[in-house]
Amino acid sequence: MSGLELDRPVVILGAARSGTTLVGDLLSRHPDLAYWVEPKYVWQYGRPAAPDDVRTAREATPRIRAYIRSRFAQYVAARPGARFAEKTPSNCFRVPFVEAVLPDARYLHIVRDGRDAVFSALQKWSSPPVPDAMVRRLTSFEIPLRDLPSYGLQAARRVLRNPWTRSEWAVWGPRYPGISEDRARLPLLEVCATQWARSVAALRRDLARIPDERVVNVRFEELVADPGAVLGPVLRGLDLPAAPQLLRTARDQVRPERASSWTEHDPAELDRVVRIIGSELEELGYE
Repeated sequence: MSGLELDRPVVILGAARSGTTLVGDLLSRHPDLAYWVEPKYVWQYGRPAAPDDVRTAREATPRIRAYIRSRFAQYVAARPGARFAEKTPSNCFRVPFVEAVLPDARYLHIVRDGRDAVFSALQKWSSPPVPDAMVRRLTSFEIPLRDLPSYGLQAARRVLRNPWTRSEWAVWGPRYPGISEDRARLPLLEVCATQWARSVAALRRDLARIPDERVVNVRFEELVADPGAVLGPVLRGLDLPAAPQLLRTARDQVRPERASSWTEHDPAELDRVVRIIGSELEELGYE
């Protein structure tokens, strides 16, 4: 396989990382897919010190486009699946860039109730970093060599500040413009809510510009309620053959209690969240 050959790659998108993670884990079991979990450093190639995750189509220069496509094609060539698939949360803010790099991509857009998503993100922001993620990135040689010195310097600074927990200045998840400044001045719950709302707004705007036949929308709550009924049409929409084992696994492992856990949280905190994300909730059809 040459460095530029990629057939209808699957790009999983969503403002709720928990939702995209679940769907990515399920699709990774499809025999036709070579699934890469969050190759974010590949997508950031040539821009390691960027303060946010926004990338425009204009930034997809021939050199950058060729590098990213080549890395993805190499990944596919080393695995059984013939089609590339990936899930990178920060792609919420660079759909035009992704489209310029992968012009025949199929997008799988996972929609989840923002109240659940915000409190799930709050837990992640407040938890210690997971060493497994960095081990996975290092062993897959994901970080581009030319960007390695910059990332090494950033990592050294984090370790010097606080090696065991997420420091007060650290940012988790998709970085909207100004998120670092918001992190310094706003309560963390409000930053999480803003992060979700900005991610949803960017995805709704940019995916609307992609032809409908290349975008599959999935509501998380419907997926966990009846994964077999939802995943069948998803596979067809992504031009993938039926995969009975995948559907059986989904039915056995996915539980409806994953949805609507926001009802268990403090009403005052919920009110603060809804004041920030209310308009996007309504646009997505949530009451």
